[in-house]
Amino acid sequence: MSHAAGNQGQQGKSAMTQKSFRALILLYIALGVASIAAAFLPTGYSQELTDAVDNEPMSALLENLWLMFGLVVPLLLAAFAGMYGLFMFKRWGRWLSLYSTLAGLIVFPLFGPSLQGGIESALYEASTMVWGAILALSYYSAVSGSFSGTPDRVESLGVS
Repeated sequence: MSHAAGNQGQQGKSAMTQKSFRALILLYIALGVASIAAAFLPTGYSQELTDAVDNEPMSALLENLWLMFGLVVPLLLAAFAGMYGLFMFKRWGRWLSLYSTLAGLIVFPLFGPSLQGGIESALYEASTMVWGAILALSYYSAVSGSFSGTPDRVESLGVS
């Protein structure tokens, strides 16, 4: 196939639309819920492996319940608000989602070691890839123009 014919086929494809962007957000939510549900499925771990994980020292974050809630609850609220902002094409949704994702990457290792089954892990990894695509598309696709309405109050203060 010639290069020109390949480009012609690419031109026929539609760009990212608001509807497909919202569908990606819903897919991300579905994969996340499925990953959490998969954590409750029988895993088939050996007793030795389960005992080894149970014998690991508990992380400082998990030992201090108030510290954990003080970090996790605001982070989750920011993440959910950012996702809502993305779904509704609010400018603040992009930066709130990006910053809460970065904050989550900093906090997540503080939980210490964990054990996941294959299905749970696969669903979690898929949701992570979809989330990365959502963030990238919100900034670098045709749908990014949907976020450029009237500047939000926070963005007019220099946060964008």
